[in-house]
Amino acid sequence: MTMLVQKIRQIFDFFDNRGLDTLFLACISSLIIIGLVMVTSSTADFAATKFSNPLFFFKKQLIFILLGLVILYVLSHIKIDFYYDYGQLFLLFSLILSLLVHVPGLGVTVNGATRWINLGFFTLQASEVSRLFFFIWLSGYIVRNDFNKHYLKIFMFLSLLMIIIVFQRDFGSMILLFSSFIVFSFLLNIKFINLFKVISLSIIPIILLVILYPYRLQRLLAFINPWSDPQGSGYQIIASQIALSSGGYFGQGLGSSMQKLFYLPEQYNDFILAIIGEELGFIFLIFLLLLYLFLFTRIMIFYKKTKKISEFSSNLVLSIVLLMMIQTIIHILVNVGLFPTKGMGLPFISYGGTNLLLMFTYIGVLIRVQIENKQSHSQATHRGLRQ
Repeated sequence: MTMLVQKIRQIFDFFDNRGLDTLFLACISSLIIIGLVMVTSSTADFAATKFSNPLFFFKKQLIFILLGLVILYVLSHIKIDFYYDYGQLFLLFSLILSLLVHVPGLGVTVNGATRWINLGFFTLQASEVSRLFFFIWLSGYIVRNDFNKHYLKIFMFLSLLMIIIVFQRDFGSMILLFSSFIVFSFLLNIKFINLFKVISLSIIPIILLVILYPYRLQRLLAFINPWSDPQGSGYQIIASQIALSSGGYFGQGLGSSMQKLFYLPEQYNDFILAIIGEELGFIFLIFLLLLYLFLFTRIMIFYKKTKKISEFSSNLVLSIVLLMMIQTIIHILVNVGLFPTKGMGLPFISYGGTNLLLMFTYIGVLIRVQIENKQSHSQATHRGLRQ
């Protein structure tokens, strides 16, 4: 027992000496493990029927986790100045990447939505990466330029990207991008009049995008009253609520979900929280929500420390935590029936190559910022000792 304690202490010391937040990393690791277990549990029957292999999704998720760790390692060794120096290219890439889905032979259409790029070994959801690229550019642009004076110009670029994403029929990604931008602006003390102008300019187009597309309007009506169309647009919401309510306090038991047996669509992705609630119960859901709360709190504390060291790095940290946090909130609200159905996974837990790899990308960048913060602190301490 003493040896185990010493080993754990050595691991904590190893990360601490490099400026890494051990509790932050432990939180991420816990979510990834929970995700791997729940993806396996929620897909075993479906995979056995469709692919004659109950571990089909487990193996793919594990491959994406290993690939994600490689991405994390690589990004943790790339200096943050790289993103600052090439910010304009990241903005350009965000637009080009989103347009590539419309290139014949490259774009992939599923259920009428063209959101993916075929890379051969897996399909990349363009809007996921474009969001990050946009915020990398924005984080540097507002260091070089006054945020308030150039706010409408920035919004024009944002609007262009949102229009491209809307043509992919990815309304959820557009909402996530817009919401993150508004909260980002608010936290950086943008003038109220600028914020009001942008929100006012956006309300009518968003309403029109809902009204003019019947399937979006049906989703909105189903959200208001899912029982008005229980076999159609309200089906997913009802199935999700049945799953959550049948779990009780302690759940039906791991692997014992009934709703995953071809009742609840996207049970391993958009509605994985409902399956977690059904199998592991309300108590475990509370634990999971606290885990997310702890993670986002740690990143926000880290953000405040970074503000004293680097404005660009702190902007980047803030944008990453907002993208993760708002996505988590939307997923939870959809699963409990408090938000219209959106195709949005639960960070680190839902099945899905692009989103999971993007989460590892976020963590790789955050780790690099932590390392550089530690280096800056050490250099400042060393200079102080020399003086």
